[in-house]
Amino acid sequence: MKPSSSLSNDQKLKICHHKAANPSIKQSALAYWAMQEFKLSKVPTQGTISNILAKRQQYESMDSIELTSKRQRAVKHPELDNILANWVLQCQARRVALSGDLIKEKARQFARQLELGERTPEF
Repeated sequence: MKPSSSLSNDQKLKICHHKAANPSIKQSALAYWAMQEFKLSKVPTQGTISNILAKRQQYESMDSIELTSKRQRAVKHPELDNILANWVLQCQARRVALSGDLIKEKARQFARQLELGERTPEF
């Protein structure tokens, strides 16, 4: 298995939990623990650990899908995102097989219907 170079939100939450379980652990030791625990190619910096610990509440409020991602991205077109998400859920309820290409094509159709013009995202 190839070592990971960036941490998922779930891994960041585990770092926060490890710190809570070991309150006297120094950030440098926590960084070394994270490197070993998550098979990272290098030790996270003290600044990275500090930032992770500062955002603990944010990680704790994430759902399982958000925890699996490595970064948070702002939704640029929330209306398009909602329409597409509802369409995917409807397809899943009807047990329709979905592919990435099919979802992208449907997103393009919805974007045209919403008349996003120059703001139309690239798929």
